[in-house]
Amino acid sequence: MFSIRIVRRPLCHLTMALLLSTICISLSWAGPDARALLKESESRHRTRTQLYAGELTVVNKEGKVRKKGWKSFREGYASDAKNLIRFIDPPEVKGVGFLSLARPGGQNPDQWLYLPSMKRERRIAAQDRDASFVGTDFNYEDMEEFDHEKYKVALKGEQHLDNIPCYVIEAIPVEKVGKSVYEKKILYLRKDNLYLFREDLYRKGEKEPAKRMVLADLQQVEGHWVARKMEMKDLKKGSTTTVLLKEIVFDRPQATGRFTLQNLNREGGD
Repeated sequence: MFSIRIVRRPLCHLTMALLLSTICISLSWAGPDARALLKESESRHRTRTQLYAGELTVVNKEGKVRKKGWKSFREGYASDAKNLIRFIDPPEVKGVGFLSLARPGGQNPDQWLYLPSMKRERRIAAQDRDASFVGTDFNYEDMEEFDHEKYKVALKGEQHLDNIPCYVIEAIPVEKVGKSVYEKKILYLRKDNLYLFREDLYRKGEKEPAKRMVLADLQQVEGHWVARKMEMKDLKKGSTTTVLLKEIVFDRPQATGRFTLQNLNREGGD
């Protein structure tokens, strides 16, 4: 007769095998990584240069309206961006210029403001990064392009905003070199094209966002997605700054010497 031998596996081995199997299944169904999403977003939307004319409207809590016109020139993207803004109207701000040059290693960019009345530029000091940019709801830090490498990021889930599915990403500044005026930023990244839809900005020690930026009127221009409308709300002051982008051009060569202090100081220059 044949004898049947029953092999009994120790219970601890079976438990370990089941645990490993569960971990493998969980990993296979894990959601996307926040850093990978931001890298892919940058890869999709990076352009060599960008030029546009903009119309800026500031509405304060009492409903008073102020409008400004400007031209913006940008070369590079995020960590290597150079940006020049020149106001063209109304007369009291015509010729005012702003220059921002990215610095390596996660440092805050070098920034200068040119005032025609002074006939010279003024460097933006670290303690002035939270000051209003030319009377708007943007501060000088808000004028920087978002560079995910300067933040510790984590995916916090998904949410629908205006019926648009978004990834919700928490971004906490890594202040090894350059300090931020914000404790954290909550980014709402569209799932369909990984374009930023909304950004909530939290100041240090506060549980509610101090400001909120919304990017709307998304269109394709020369093969690139771009939000033609950008709205920054100061949720405490009750004021709103709206930027409308016009005459957008991508990837055109920039004039030699455009992103220099010499050009910034040239009143009425570009």
